[in-house]
Amino acid sequence: MVRQESLIKAAEGKCEYHRADHSFRVMKLALQIFEHQLEIDAPEEVRQESDLFREALKWTAVLHDREMAGFDFDHGFRAAGKVDQIVRIQTSERLRDIIKFLCIYHVPDDSEIENINETQRWILKVFKDADSLDRIRFNNGDKLDERYLRFDFSKTLVSEARSLWERTKQFSDLPGKSFDAVFNNGIE
Repeated sequence: MVRQESLIKAAEGKCEYHRADHSFRVMKLALQIFEHQLEIDAPEEVRQESDLFREALKWTAVLHDREMAGFDFDHGFRAAGKVDQIVRIQTSERLRDIIKFLCIYHVPDDSEIENINETQRWILKVFKDADSLDRIRFNNGDKLDERYLRFDFSKTLVSEARSLWERTKQFSDLPGKSFDAVFNNGIE
């Protein structure tokens, strides 16, 4: 099981628009979507290894945008390239492979993603919805467009995502405080 301190340390990225507060909001939203959808439509592999996929979502949330520079479509590949370096001691190779997959494929449009299995498609939908929900903070061309959310449940989280952003945005440069603000001093 991943330790909170490890996640907080890993959330210290370089991107101006995607700092620790973004990482932890995405983590919280991803875990909410995951738990809700788990018994509804998760593939059997995810149900059997739910702890593994929860861990993958946590790590992906803190790593997925840490290597981004502006409008940068290769940042997912660079983030995936850092996975072994950042989480190598604490995780299995299988977990690292899932994290790398999510980092790489969170960037392209869904229509551009081919040749992935049912489990990959499902966990990617969970992560992309969580990441999309945190676009609530933008008021420009990058803002949240609810039509692109993949799960109906995700659409019910828009108000919560807005509230989460409002209470955590002031901690963008403070990973520890940001984590506490999002998770109220704890994560399972």
